[in-house]
Amino acid sequence: MHKFRDSTYRLPERCGRFNVGLLKPWELRQVARLEAENFPEPLSLASLLYLWLQPRTTYIAVRDGKKLAAYIGFQAYGPFAHTISMCVAGAYRRQGLGRLVQLAANRVAIKHGLRCFCGEVRSSNTPQLQLLRSMGWREGGRFPRFFGNGEDAVFVFCLLEDDGGG
Repeated sequence: MHKFRDSTYRLPERCGRFNVGLLKPWELRQVARLEAENFPEPLSLASLLYLWLQPRTTYIAVRDGKKLAAYIGFQAYGPFAHTISMCVAGAYRRQGLGRLVQLAANRVAIKHGLRCFCGEVRSSNTPQLQLLRSMGWREGGRFPRFFGNGEDAVFVFCLLEDDGGG
């Protein structure tokens, strides 16, 4: 996977005032901050760098100028793209950025020959579950006590080859 060549994926892309492109390593501090602000079990900066450096990992950013408004990270496993984490900064919610970053991730995954996106969503994360359902994602079951705090996860997936990506 190409960490710096946005053009490989027809990125960067403008959407109003936002710019969508591959996440650069110097933006990982902003990802770590958003993780700490939004997730009960945030990834550390060291963990994020470790993940970012792996060839099978891709992170996509939605930027408002130099400020990170949203991101998604995923890893390729065989034909699957597995979401590491996805976040829209609080000040940018309800503006369609979750959909925007997921659609960009879908295009990048397809470009890599991946056929299915999957991941786990906290059962309490109703907005994320609603977004994914509206994009054609399906629920494949629950994992009891999946997260460190004992919360259940909902396994979700979307087949990329059937236009189910939204």
